[in-house]
Amino acid sequence: MDTIAAPITPLVVSPVIVIRVSGDKALDVFSLMEKKNGADFKPVPNQVSRYIFNIKEENLHDDVLAVFFKKPYSFTGEDVVEISFHGNPVLVTAALNSIYSLGIRSAMGGEFSKQAFLNGKIDLTQAESIQELIFAKSLDGINSAYNQLKGNLKNELINIKDKLLNMKAIVEAKIDFPDEDTVDEEVEILKNSDMECIKRCKYLIDSYQGYRMSNKGVEIVLAGKPNVGKSSIMNALLKEERAIVSDMAGTTRDFIKENLYLGGYPVLITDTAGIHDTSEAVEKIGVEKSQEKIKSSDIVLLVLDISKPIEEEDKNLLELTKDLNRIIIGNKSDLSADYSYKKCDIYISAKDGDNIDDLLLLLKNKAGMKDSEYQSNITAITERHRHNLVEINKLLEKVYSYLGVYPLDMVCIDLDRAIRLLEEITGEEYTEKVLDIVFESFCIGK
Repeated sequence: MDTIAAPITPLVVSPVIVIRVSGDKALDVFSLMEKKNGADFKPVPNQVSRYIFNIKEENLHDDVLAVFFKKPYSFTGEDVVEISFHGNPVLVTAALNSIYSLGIRSAMGGEFSKQAFLNGKIDLTQAESIQELIFAKSLDGINSAYNQLKGNLKNELINIKDKLLNMKAIVEAKIDFPDEDTVDEEVEILKNSDMECIKRCKYLIDSYQGYRMSNKGVEIVLAGKPNVGKSSIMNALLKEERAIVSDMAGTTRDFIKENLYLGGYPVLITDTAGIHDTSEAVEKIGVEKSQEKIKSSDIVLLVLDISKPIEEEDKNLLELTKDLNRIIIGNKSDLSADYSYKKCDIYISAKDGDNIDDLLLLLKNKAGMKDSEYQSNITAITERHRHNLVEINKLLEKVYSYLGVYPLDMVCIDLDRAIRLLEEITGEEYTEKVLDIVFESFCIGK
């Protein structure tokens, strides 16, 4: 492997900027340093020492702290040197150029983590958890990413794989040494094992949705025809006058977006233009954009005005959102107490604040923010995990339906494919394309 170097803290004015060097030439960077007292020195692993870093080309010097991690006991599994400079980006850039002159190149995004993976220090799920941990937006998201960094997901996938390997061994034995007297008994054993693996896969698939919402944020869209009170509801949820409220229809012509935390979870709430038939060009564009936004949201808050009879535009919105994750809100309860003719999930008065707390609770439950799967110690944390687990689950359900019905060699093919997909998740089996997908979003220095 090449020896690589990069700042592992932001290259901005700050108290300290740290450079990491990893690879066979890492120790060469000490040729650019000297002990403060001028004495000869030999770097001692895991010991922080003070040095003078010399940038001869620029006639610059800096008092630094450096520590040497000897392979294979470093994060990357290579020899690693980390140097802490005073946080001047100009100084550190000059120092990097001196380091590069030693035949050391600049690290690409995620390359330190990639070295760690290739050297067997971490598997792919742990590498991905590093990135997730950095960008987590909630305490539960941080906790879940950290649990996967410890190897919880990896260990669960290994357990599933071991069960599948055991199933495959039984199937292959029956193919090679058929024994009619034990067929029914072993089919039942295989079915039980297969069903347990299916349950574990489904659990992980479900956990991803809760984790994604906690870590990436829940996108909520307020939808409804004009003047039903969407902007008032947004203001009530935000507890501030963010959106313009007016009796005039069509006040909101574009999206109004705001971030808030709901029960400790990040939420992006969007107030959309009222959806209705219009010939006015600007309003028409707003309506079209609203319809697109509704379809792509995690949760739709569909608002109906219960002080008026239901209209065709309400019916169209109910039809548009019927297959989406939605909450139907009957607003303006201060103007009407007759709720019998509309099947709403909740009735509120955004103007008076009635039932807003109940709406928040309903919203949290709808988003899976209460007792959700991601709070467990084992969670699927990327779309890559979810995709493979869905495919594995399909194969295992097919295996279950085949057992006792179709020839065992067909079962063996699907079991083998499921095992390969599990190995893709952990990185036991990988291609350069898979590695590119995993590490392409990593920042420099990780």
